Amino acid sequence: MQKIKLFNKNNFYTLKTEQVVNSKIEDLWDYFTNIKNLEKIMPKKYNTKVTIGRRRKLYTGKLFNIKIKILPFVYSNITSEIKAVEKNKYFIDSQIFGPYKIWHHEHHFIVNEDESIKIVDIVRYKLRGIPFIKILHKFFIKKEIIKTFNHRANKINYIFNN
Repeated sequence: MQKIKLFNKNNFYTLKTEQVVNSKIEDLWDYFTNIKNLEKIMPKKYNTKVTIGRRRKLYTGKLFNIKIKILPFVYSNITSEIKAVEKNKYFIDSQIFGPYKIWHHEHHFIVNEDESIKIVDIVRYKLRGIPFIKILHKFFIKKEIIKTFNHRANKINYIFNN
């Protein structure tokens, strides 16, 4: 089961999710650091494709690009950079081109005493200053982000807890 929190401070949003899985840290790390697996854990409606940076190894400075469908017939290209990596512990990516003014995503992997792994995602994001963006966030964007992270948690649970 996943815990999820989303809060706003001065139009800078923070999403925090926590999920526990039964896996070896090496297996979980290999799965999450293979960028191609993003295509497998994202909701199908987004038709997510990694178009640049499909090689497995993550390193600080690595660039990758994904293409997602945000509305029927409307796609968005997102280019992100890996900002930091500590093997089997965390990696951080930040959007450098895409729909958000800021998107900073930390992926943490914490080994519990019982050898299960707590996955903690912390996403800090800021929306672009377009008209009606707060209304769009309240009624659409926020819900889509939460649904996406819940979908990802369900996929990860299916892969690693079965």
